[in-house]
Amino acid sequence: MTQDKTRPQGRIAAAFLAAALLLPGLALAAPQGEEAGKIVLAVGDVRMNGKALKEGEGVPVGAELVTGKDGYLYLKTIDNGFLILRPGSQATVEAYQVDTVNPQESRFKFSLRQGVARSISGEAVGKARKNFRFNTPVAAIGVRGTDFSVYADARETRVAVISGGVIVSGFNSRCTPQGAGPCEGGRELFAQEASGILQVQKGRITPQLLKGDDFSPDLVAPPRQDEPEVSDGDKKGSKEGSLPAPAPVPPAQESLIKPPGNAASLDPMKPIIWGRWQEISDRLPATVDISAAGEEDKYVTITLGSYVLLRDKNSAVRTPLNGSVSFSLQNSIAHVTDPINQVESEATLSNGILHVNFEKTSFSTQMNLNALGTTHRLSAIGQVTSNGLFFNDRLSPGNNMIVRGALFKENEGMSAGYLFQSQLQNGLEANGVTLWGK
Repeated sequence: MTQDKTRPQGRIAAAFLAAALLLPGLALAAPQGEEAGKIVLAVGDVRMNGKALKEGEGVPVGAELVTGKDGYLYLKTIDNGFLILRPGSQATVEAYQVDTVNPQESRFKFSLRQGVARSISGEAVGKARKNFRFNTPVAAIGVRGTDFSVYADARETRVAVISGGVIVSGFNSRCTPQGAGPCEGGRELFAQEASGILQVQKGRITPQLLKGDDFSPDLVAPPRQDEPEVSDGDKKGSKEGSLPAPAPVPPAQESLIKPPGNAASLDPMKPIIWGRWQEISDRLPATVDISAAGEEDKYVTITLGSYVLLRDKNSAVRTPLNGSVSFSLQNSIAHVTDPINQVESEATLSNGILHVNFEKTSFSTQMNLNALGTTHRLSAIGQVTSNGLFFNDRLSPGNNMIVRGALFKENEGMSAGYLFQSQLQNGLEANGVTLWGK
């Protein structure tokens, strides 16, 4: 792993500079204060090193850039790339050195501590991709000639590719924040692939692929209409020199599909629509038709197995920064399946609680599932995004079911719904959908 170069000081720097003049091919480390680019748009509360920032100002290497709740900042780099910060973001330009003599030795590094940013590679980055690094608190992002957006906080990172490709890895002993360039063994995502988001959670090395756009950084902080666009030709990306393809994602990770339905039509007056979108058996028919969901583009669609939640976009919740809320189980539909004997049976749920901690951006839930004469205690813990979506990883401690859900506004209050899937101890698989209220 290549480590960041240190900055020479005093007479050592002078001697180094003299050597560089004698050896033109020797690349200089970018000193603090060297200009990385200029601000071409500054809207709302935007600051550099604690001071208000204006359009036309130069941004030196080492600068700390911050946007307030209404702030947008566009930094155009010296090689015609962009770093765009959306509201509520904190980033640092750690390095931006363009080596005109040996372009492949140029070096670039950004860090995003929190918020949403978009990075569009400049001309020099394309010639030195091995030396580009975009850090978050939990992950390292490298590029394959790229335009990508990223959401970051202290616990998770989510990356969406607009053009080209990225390689993402969680931090570990071989992939450290001090390093430069992409980390070996990371997971790749390219724009020409099916829509998806790479997610890295704190303490995990390998990113997860979340299908669909339900967890896109754009949902946390939407782009302005004047953000740069990329032509269709640029979106193809290139897999030349890429790592081996990652293992396929289990179907349970998929979060957005639009299958045909054969049950009741959508009710546009409801903030959330839920049920089975496909028939399991004659005894377990479909209960909701979601075929119109994609056409109307009104809903965030979350599916898991044969069950679906559709949250009206107008009922989305912007979660508070602190506090917590607890919900009790109000309604549910569930079933269990014995894959050996092909037995399907309805299941009932009871003694359920859902607790959301906004300060820790986490949730926990427990409930009893009763089926075929046996009671199973199901539990899950996971994370909550700022736009009210919540989910977990079944491999984490404290989880014996997968959960995919959403908070929503209803009657001037807050409610919740989630889908679940669990492999029970006696070989049964349980699936269902739940609704929760205060």
